[in-house]
Amino acid sequence: MFLRLFANRRLFVLLLAVILLTVSVGMTRGEREKVTWVEAGVKNTVAWLSSWIPSPSRLLAEGSPEGKGEEGEEILQLKAELSRLKQENRQLKEAADYIDKNKESYITAQTVARSPDRWNDRLVIDKGKKDGIQRNMPVVTHEGLIGRVSAVTDQMADIQLLTDSGSTPGIAAHVLAGEEIFGLIEGYDEKSKRLLMKKIPSGVQLKKGQLVVTSGMSEIFPGNLLIGTVDKVTTGDFGVDQMVYVKPAARFERLQYVMVVRDPAKIQLKKHRQKLDSKDERNGGN
Repeated sequence: MFLRLFANRRLFVLLLAVILLTVSVGMTRGEREKVTWVEAGVKNTVAWLSSWIPSPSRLLAEGSPEGKGEEGEEILQLKAELSRLKQENRQLKEAADYIDKNKESYITAQTVARSPDRWNDRLVIDKGKKDGIQRNMPVVTHEGLIGRVSAVTDQMADIQLLTDSGSTPGIAAHVLAGEEIFGLIEGYDEKSKRLLMKKIPSGVQLKKGQLVVTSGMSEIFPGNLLIGTVDKVTTGDFGVDQMVYVKPAARFERLQYVMVVRDPAKIQLKKHRQKLDSKDERNGGN
C-alpha cells in the first residue's frame, strides 16, 4: 500500500499537506511543554529537507563572484591585473610611437618610487649611470617635458619635476607666436596647477593656447621640447614685464614610464664647461 502511495505523487503530496496542516494547527494552539511524535517527525523532516534545498539568498550569494570566497577574490585580482597590464601596454606603445617620431636619443625607464609627501617634487627611476644617464639630463613623456635628472647612481636616478616649486632652476623657453618670444620657466603655482613663465617683455601680445617649448639656448635642455600652452597672461613681479601661466602638456599624476633625453650637443657642452672650470681652478692656484 505504501509503495503504491509513494508511486502516486499526487496522493503523496496531498497526504503530506494534510499532515503539515494538522501539525501546524496543533502547534498554534498555545504554548505546550511537549510535542507529539508526529510534530517532532515533521519538524525533523522539514529541517533535513531545508539542509538539502538551498535558499534563494544562498543561491544568489553562490551565483556571484563575491560569494565564492577565494575563487571570487582570485577573479577580482585577475581583473585588476588585466587592467594594469592594459594600461602599461598602452603607455609603452605611446612612448614607442613618440620615440619613432623624434630623432633624439632616449633612455626609457620605469618609475620605482614616488614619495607621497613630495609627490609634486621628485620621483625615482630604475636606470642610472650604467645605462648612460647623467645629472641634468632632461626627462620627458610622450606628452611633454616633466623635469630633469637631479642625482644619479649606478642603478637609479632621482628626477626633479617641473612642479617642484622650491629649487627648480629656470628653464629657457619661448612661445611659438609667429616670432620667438623668450622667457624663463621659474616656479609652479600649486593652486592653479600652472607653470610660471617670467621675464616676458611687456609689449608682447600673447594668446591662450599658444605653444611653449624649450629654447635651444639652454645649457641643459635641447630646443623644442614641448612644455605646455599659454593659459593666462598677467603683469610681472615688477610691473615692467609679463608673466604667463603655462598649462603643462604632461600629466604629472601618470608617470609610470618616462624617457631620459640623451642629447649629444648638451653632453659636449657640459664637458666643455667642466674643462673651462677645471682650467680656471688651475690658473687660480698658480
